[in-house]
This record gives sequence, C-alpha cells and structure tokens, in this order.
Amino acid sequence: MKYNTRTMTRNLAMMSLILATQANGHISYTGRDFGTFSPDDETKSSTLSGNVSSLFGWAYSGDADLGDSHRSRAFRFTVLTPGDVTVTVQRTGTGNLLLPALSIFSGLAHLPPEKLAHDGSAITEFELTTQYGAGNFQGAYRSLENWFIGNDDFDADADAGNGISNPASLRYFTYVDHVADGTVANYGTSTTRPVDGDGTADGFVTKTFNLAAGDYTIMVGGADYLTVPPGGTYTSYPVDVTLSVIPEPSSTALVLCAALGLAWRRKRSV
Repeated sequence: MKYNTRTMTRNLAMMSLILATQANGHISYTGRDFGTFSPDDETKSSTLSGNVSSLFGWAYSGDADLGDSHRSRAFRFTVLTPGDVTVTVQRTGTGNLLLPALSIFSGLAHLPPEKLAHDGSAITEFELTTQYGAGNFQGAYRSLENWFIGNDDFDADADAGNGISNPASLRYFTYVDHVADGTVANYGTSTTRPVDGDGTADGFVTKTFNLAAGDYTIMVGGADYLTVPPGGTYTSYPVDVTLSVIPEPSSTALVLCAALGLAWRRKRSV
C-alpha cells in the first residue's frame, strides 16, 4: 500500500491540534502552580503567565445560567498558615483588550493521574440537573458562588475486564472573594451578587485576600459582559498573574519599633 506523505503529515497535524484543544478545554494547573506560601512568616512574590480564551468568560459565569470553565484560566496555590495574600492580574501583549477579573475558591480540581475535569463530563451534567433542574447551562463554572465540576471514568490498568479503577468524581469549590477590572459599564448587573469592581477599566486588577490555611484555586477570566455572545470564538488573551505575601509585623516587633522611635525622639530633644 502506498502512503501519501503530505496527507499523513496534514492528518497528524490536525490530530495534534484536536488533542491540544481538548487538553486546553479541561481544568488543569500545568505551568500555573504558585506553590506553597506562609503569609505569617515570609515575604514572597511570584509571577506566572497564562492565556484567557475570551473577553467575557468571568462575567458570563456570574449569572443564573452559569458559565463555561473553558473561558477562564485556573491557577493554584497552597497557604500553610493564615494570612494576607495579594493577587494581581495584568493583561500583556500588543492590542490585548482583556479586562481581567479573578475569583478565589477554596479547593482544587482533579490532578494527574486522574482524568481532568470539564463541563461536558457525564457526572458534571448529571449533577447540574440534580442541583438546578433541567436547563440550558453554559457550563458548570460560577464565578461568584460555590460550584462543582467532574471528570470522566479512567481505567488505569487499561483492562476493561477489571472494571473501572478510577471512576468519575466531582470536585467542589468554595467561593472566597473576587475582584473585577472596571465598572458596571463593562461587567453589567446580571450577577448572583454585587460585583467588586476596581473602578478603572485598564487591563489591571489587584486585591488582598485574608485566607485560612488550605489549597486554593484562582480563576482568571474576562470581565466584559457586553462584548460578544457566549458562542463567540476562542481567542487567546495573555495575562501575568502575581501572587505576593508580606507578613504583618508581630506585636513584639511593633512594641520594639515604638520604643526605638521614642528613644530617638528623646535623643533629639536632649
């Protein structure tokens, strides 16, 4: 049998594109894991990059028919001790129109070797119907509320005769807080709760969150509700996300600073 090299190359390229699209359509933290922080006793700052696939994903996920998690990008981190964590999102690149928004949730999505979670999995769709009744949901993501998402069955032994060794399961996210770039002029009012906007639609947003110890997911998306309908095309909008911790001075340190200040004033008055 003869093989057409050009056709084979084209088919392989198309398959690679399909697989890459499918992988990007699931919730993962690949290249977007800030690691572990101890806000009460260390000063640390780290910046990671990612791409958001729409201008409206975060804003659409705040209304009653939920949102498509594919339209936002997930980052993760772990807090070992309670404290303040500052998260900053800055759009990057020429011609980038993204107005970024972020929500912080307690909890993590599935991690390898488990199958990655996505809105269209059977267990996700079943649970959406169970929780909310039959409806036309855009997806499972809720940017301003608690939410859940599931993955697919996975037989790690690749032996159907042994049954499914890793059955599909759900992961739950507990809403903590959020902040959005701009005002109601861009993110609208059709949301489940009032939106905390920073007042200036400039592609930059930052906020400090007081967090308990635990694992957290940051969902970053677009805050422009009125740009295009939910069926709009996927476009890549790059962002830099920075996570920083600066411990508050202890009471002992504050007393020492006050004492040093008083001694300095007395010295000057002599």
